[in-house]
Amino acid sequence: MNITVQKYGGSSVENKEKLEIICNKIINEKNKENNLVIVVSAQGKTTNELISKAEEYTDNNLNLPKKDLDFLLSTGEMQTASLLSLMLNTKGHKCVCLTGAQAGIITNSEFGNAKIIDIVTSNILSFLEDDYIVIVTGFQGIDTLGNITTLGRGGSDLSAVALAAALNAQKCEIFSDIDGIYSADPKVIPNSKLLDEISFDEMLEASSAGAKVLHNRSVNLAKKYNIKISSKNTFTNSRGSIVQKNLKEDFDIHFITKKDDVSKICIVGPMMLSNKDAISKIFKVANEENIEIYMISFSELAINLIVDTKKSQYFMEKLHEILIDKQKDRN
Repeated sequence: MNITVQKYGGSSVENKEKLEIICNKIINEKNKENNLVIVVSAQGKTTNELISKAEEYTDNNLNLPKKDLDFLLSTGEMQTASLLSLMLNTKGHKCVCLTGAQAGIITNSEFGNAKIIDIVTSNILSFLEDDYIVIVTGFQGIDTLGNITTLGRGGSDLSAVALAAALNAQKCEIFSDIDGIYSADPKVIPNSKLLDEISFDEMLEASSAGAKVLHNRSVNLAKKYNIKISSKNTFTNSRGSIVQKNLKEDFDIHFITKKDDVSKICIVGPMMLSNKDAISKIFKVANEENIEIYMISFSELAINLIVDTKKSQYFMEKLHEILIDKQKDRN
């Protein structure tokens, strides 16, 4: 079966006018006799608005129950999927919208940052065999107990690549509001160069270091299953960029990026380089609280961590509790 997976990001689906453009792109692709699976994000800033609403209703509680928050955040993608499906159906094209659960995306129970453990493709394939366009909510899945889970920020990219791998798709296209992958952020370096292609390894490094074009977990999965990704602009005819296995040797510099809104946390004490107990506790807290550590360095007197600024205060409080407060209790 000739299958194309397309993913449309939040800025591409934020209003009716943009969804009309996407409808036309989907219809043009469908007319090529391709079987289409469309992965969508929440519209515009919907996810941020839902988080703000959750904080408003809980007196700005920074420790929101992750299971409840996942349930809430999943509704953003559901709105986009249903609206796009309604529009395509009224244009005379058979279309169905599926949640992550209905699409068979099975995850673990790590709410807020769930990991995909399996994809059961039978439901999607049955609709494709009946010539439906299948729209899937990105960013979400379901655990083995039936709970809705989310895959973390940028998780719709991961949904698309995972589905492309599971369905053995011929194409995986990631659409956004930029022309592809540039040698640097065009907003920072106006004369940056649009890359024709970049290797999985280079893109993974760039994504982990702050480049916002593709989610780093999606690139890692694409590398594992050798899924070639096309990064394109929803609204232009730009050729886009290809992320794929590196098939040639060269020594050119391809990418320069930076990460904004990060903070350094410094943990000081004697013999820190050898303090395995403290290191274990730091990573345990980071994992439990879904805090990504972008960089870590050691000396005999300090452990330095680079984390998101918006989570740094809460992370400091949890680290103080487990590394210092409980230490005092033992003493």
